Amino acid sequence: MSFIIGYLNGEPQELTLINGMVHINNQIQPIKNVTEEEIRLMEQALEDVPEGDEEGREAFRNAKRIEFLVSLLSRTFGDEATDFLEQLIGNLHYRVLEYLGETDDLDDYVEERIVRKSRHSHDHDCSCGCDHHHED
Repeated sequence: MSFIIGYLNGEPQELTLINGMVHINNQIQPIKNVTEEEIRLMEQALEDVPEGDEEGREAFRNAKRIEFLVSLLSRTFGDEATDFLEQLIGNLHYRVLEYLGETDDLDDYVEERIVRKSRHSHDHDCSCGCDHHHED
């Protein structure tokens, strides 16, 4: 049982349930208590999309994916797995907002953050998030 739970860098991320263990892209994940019934219902929800234009149908699917991923967060252990799910949720949320035409403010924010990070000039792995200002 598997389905696409989201996209990162344009690549689909596939969740598979194998012997009660969650795998994403064939990598086991620390997510507990996911049932075959949940996966079956999710697969069905992704298939039973209301009629309409294909972009709207995909936005609906993405909203369903977000709902599912949020339900997984409370059953996820470890920062890495949690961060991964949050990144998927953010990406899907942006796609839904984009379909609704409501990304203008978000685009401005992202552009500002990217510009500020692109001026980052010191040589180290900046785990601080680069929110502080660095002069070139």
